Amino acid sequence: MKLLKIEDLAIGFKEASFKNIKGEVFPGTITALMGINGVGKSCLLKTLGHLIPAQRGSLQLAGKDFSQYSALEFSKMVSLVLTEKFQVDFLRVDELVSLGRSPYTNWWGDLDSSDQQIVSQTMQQVGILDLKDKFFSELSDGQKQKVLIARALAQNPQLLILDEPTTYLDIPSKIELLKLLRKIADQNKVAIIMSTHDLELVKSHVDQVWLMGSDGQFETGSPESIESAGLFQKYFYFN
Repeated sequence: MKLLKIEDLAIGFKEASFKNIKGEVFPGTITALMGINGVGKSCLLKTLGHLIPAQRGSLQLAGKDFSQYSALEFSKMVSLVLTEKFQVDFLRVDELVSLGRSPYTNWWGDLDSSDQQIVSQTMQQVGILDLKDKFFSELSDGQKQKVLIARALAQNPQLLILDEPTTYLDIPSKIELLKLLRKIADQNKVAIIMSTHDLELVKSHVDQVWLMGSDGQFETGSPESIESAGLFQKYFYFN
């Protein structure tokens, strides 16, 4: 069963800047959202994350229109990690990851034993359990990205949205992160949508590509089909 269905979507902050978006996402898959800078990738991700409204079209999550979800219900279904640098110098890693349990806790954010277990298991899965007592500000960029992903996973989402998760990482860290996301998608059956410019990594680690063209075209397909159609070359190398 498809998790996310998009029909005739138009996005934009004040008026439609990209139209006719259509796509589907299934559990346990990774979708790479690609396109040149300024084409509207972040706007699309924020629309899918319910941070800004769609200008037109249909968005369905698990068979229900976005409008049918309360803010709390939606936060239990969808987690976001945006591209902005996250500054929380005063929080330790375990405290930051624990914030992912906010949709499930009381007004004071008290964690019960099951919440604490989820936080611990999430840190272990992401590979940051040994960092739990460190302050976020002490970490490398790669470690910080893992912590933010762990916080998002602590929500137990069905859809994880990542805006340029490899931006500040060196090549080995990018490969490590993509392998981690592949493991998360496979083990947790979480659907992942991530924007990226890393063409070569995309070809070997994702299930489908959404390509936003500078001419307003929205192309979808496997990395192999997108490449064989010459669309990577069209929109990246000869723009």
